[in-house]
Amino acid sequence: MTGQSIIKRALFTGAAATAALVVLLPQGAQAGGMDLVEVAPYERVEINDDFVMGLLPEGEQNYVVSSPASFDENVEAAKQYPGSSIRPNSLGAGIHGQDGEIVLVEGVWRLDEGVPHIAVTPEGQDWGYGAQPVALEDENGWGAFYFDPAAWEIDGVDSYTITASDEDGEVFSELEVSLGS
Repeated sequence: MTGQSIIKRALFTGAAATAALVVLLPQGAQAGGMDLVEVAPYERVEINDDFVMGLLPEGEQNYVVSSPASFDENVEAAKQYPGSSIRPNSLGAGIHGQDGEIVLVEGVWRLDEGVPHIAVTPEGQDWGYGAQPVALEDENGWGAFYFDPAAWEIDGVDSYTITASDEDGEVFSELEVSLGS
């Protein structure tokens, strides 16, 4: 029996599987979140073979998501942009779609204190996955995040709910993203 089939069986066994999920599923799929990745300005953060991310000190909450081949060019262009400039204690989000499904969820967060836990929940599912938070080294109060559905073998989903909570577990922002019809 493979690890995938064990997980799928555990998911369908109900409440009794909760303790097993903590052991079987990686950190991001549990109730907690992903550990913060701190990067230098303009540093490439590899998301997958198709996407990379970089954070910029210019502007307000300024970041880039692009193909690896276009990254340097997109960073140079983004240096001229004002950034996302989102409200305090909130999220901004974007999606990338292909063939009717979301292949990447990405965005920016702003929080007065600490690093948020950002959960990304596929439509029709009762629990979410932890998105990966990224922030500039020595910079507080904002960062970006990403969620790669393929890393969790999720396919065919065209709508997600993104929920951000602070270190005390209080939800401070929730967004729905969708490819639309």
